[in-house]
Amino acid sequence: MPVTSSVRSIAGVFRSPAISRWLRIIGPAWIVMLADVDAPSVITAGQGGTSSGYALLLPIFALVPILFLVQEMTARLALATGKGHAELIRSRYGPRWAAVSVGGMAVINFVAYVSEFAGIALGAAILGIPAPVAIVGALVLHAGAVLTGGYSVFERGAVLLSLALFSFVVLAIVGHPNLGHLFADLNPLPSDVPHDYFSLVVAVVGASIMPWMLFYQQSASVDKKLTREDLKGSRIETLLGAFASQALMAAIVIAAAAAMESAPALSSATVTQLPEGLARLASGGSGWLIAIGLMGSGLLALVVVSLSAAWGIGELMGWPHSLDLKPNEARRFYAVYFAEVIPAAVVALTSADLVRLCIAAMVFNVIVLALPLAFIVQLTGDRDLLGDLANSRRHSALLWVLTGVVLASGLFGMVQYLT
Repeated sequence: MPVTSSVRSIAGVFRSPAISRWLRIIGPAWIVMLADVDAPSVITAGQGGTSSGYALLLPIFALVPILFLVQEMTARLALATGKGHAELIRSRYGPRWAAVSVGGMAVINFVAYVSEFAGIALGAAILGIPAPVAIVGALVLHAGAVLTGGYSVFERGAVLLSLALFSFVVLAIVGHPNLGHLFADLNPLPSDVPHDYFSLVVAVVGASIMPWMLFYQQSASVDKKLTREDLKGSRIETLLGAFASQALMAAIVIAAAAAMESAPALSSATVTQLPEGLARLASGGSGWLIAIGLMGSGLLALVVVSLSAAWGIGELMGWPHSLDLKPNEARRFYAVYFAEVIPAAVVALTSADLVRLCIAAMVFNVIVLALPLAFIVQLTGDRDLLGDLANSRRHSALLWVLTGVVLASGLFGMVQYLT
């Protein structure tokens, strides 16, 4: 029958060597890129659309090649050396420098945990779920995510969870944005923007390239046992993930900006602390889309950030650190994963201004990012380590300039945000 023949043809395509290899490779880059659109990133993009209209769209898409350049380096290091970020720094520069890098990540991870719980609580509030119930539920799901029987099972669940974030694309479409205003705002030097526009741009940089992403993709690629033969596929996945990540950020900006143009103004009785553009939508029928996106993004990032910490500390200390090991075979690795988030959950429950907390965390990300990024640029330029996969001198020079610009913009953005 024609239907049977079609099904067999499709099954045959998926059994082809090229597709099978691609399906085997996909995971680390896609998961980390979608987790990049975490709860504080959603809040930051929503605030940008609320206060600056569509003016943040150009900076968001300009970050696609930068995000790809940074994350491609982590994949290359993993596939060429078979070592995670902290383990590689320890073997090349010693345990002290590895501790400095992991310590910086631990600081920003705590801020990230608080922000993820805050986003989950904000999403739950739209549905009328009390914050304590939402946060305890998130802790239960967070624990269950890694008790799945191995890395491959965890990865499939994380990819499935990442699909919840595409609710933001639907949100942007149903918001009916004014395309004339949208294209008019695609200006490299917009004039009609609020005074904090630059700090929002810096926050978008921090929301797009986060320190824990560098640890996660490298360690996950090692745990997945990818090799040099998988580099081309890993690069393709990284590029697709970078575009998807920024497209989701753009969708949130568009949804918030469109709401500011057309949705009814909020009453003083609004029950959420969302940026006004998203809150206007949350008060109507689109609230479910925002709630699903916020809670899904917060939970996915919570798991990914926790794993980046557990892998990083496990590599630093020389502990067994793989999801393919049972909890009784890697007790300290799992202990870090489970325990590190609990103080952040308490802080999130007692925080008064969740939106400001999230945006400040994104600006701070840019400053903390400079150290692990510098290590990665140095390592990928090491020909003794990577051989023909090492950066050229011109490529390394470009990456060092990028690192300097990231640090300078982060410092300037933090000063502007605080004043």
